[in-house]
Amino acid sequence: DIAKTRLRFKSDKYIIKKELGVGAFSIVYQVKERTNENEYAAKIIKVGFKFDEVKVSQALSSSNSPYIIKFKEFSQGDIKVKNNVEFRPYILYELCPKGSLEKYLSYGLGGFDENQSKFIFSDILKGIQICHKKGICHRDIKAENIFLDSEFNVKIGDFGFSSFNSILDRDCGTRGYKAPEVTDDKEYDGMKADIYSLGGLLLSIRTGKILSTELKICPKENKKKSIYDLVKDKDERIWEIFEINGITGLSDEFKSLFLRMVSLNPTERPSIDSILQDKWFNLSEEERKKVAEEVRNEFIDREETLSALD
Repeated sequence: DIAKTRLRFKSDKYIIKKELGVGAFSIVYQVKERTNENEYAAKIIKVGFKFDEVKVSQALSSSNSPYIIKFKEFSQGDIKVKNNVEFRPYILYELCPKGSLEKYLSYGLGGFDENQSKFIFSDILKGIQICHKKGICHRDIKAENIFLDSEFNVKIGDFGFSSFNSILDRDCGTRGYKAPEVTDDKEYDGMKADIYSLGGLLLSIRTGKILSTELKICPKENKKKSIYDLVKDKDERIWEIFEINGITGLSDEFKSLFLRMVSLNPTERPSIDSILQDKWFNLSEEERKKVAEEVRNEFIDREETLSALD
């Protein structure tokens, strides 16, 4: 079954270098053109291909934004799979050789400090801002879909669930990032759902936790609640519970922005423009330059730690 197996394929145009990731609907390889040294990420569609991903990728690439992975080409064929007799469609994207942001939050490395989080998150917001201005909902914002180029600049990727429609009814996304209204079997605003997912991503960048993470609610007992439940119940102890679990140093401005972004009422969530103007983003241009270097060094340190764990 092609949906359940890793695809073996060959191409007359590209040399396959290594596998980058496997999902339910696709598999991504690092490839090199046979005629030169150019390298790309080739997303091979296993099942359920929809042309929307190509149209979205083309529309976003036309903006030439440094915060969005660039689209290279789409082909219905050329890639042979399944004993080299069946052709599968593929999408070729700019290669981000440093992998996903999720990798740098894994293995207990934890979140980034306050100023580093501001820098990383503001660049992600600028990418999603372009999506929303073009009428595109991403619909699967998470750390795994934020990629890093060779200089550790963040770029938005994976538009497999993206849509040009803002009013939607399909349940899609990832637990720990997905807005609650997405699962209600009713119409919802896809852009407001993206804001909720961005709130979950902000939490992940700053603390290394996701909304579905369970936290101990009492130091003397083993009772636990997920961060989502604390938000849903408007539990006033939420920040005390964070501290019980060793999550400290969160500013009041961070707490306020996070809670507004993950409001259960979609109409209460701020727009991307207002988030970027929030007082939490209080870095001057001079501070941004300094923090940019700190962020790069932090990614390098984490990359070295991860290499040592392999």
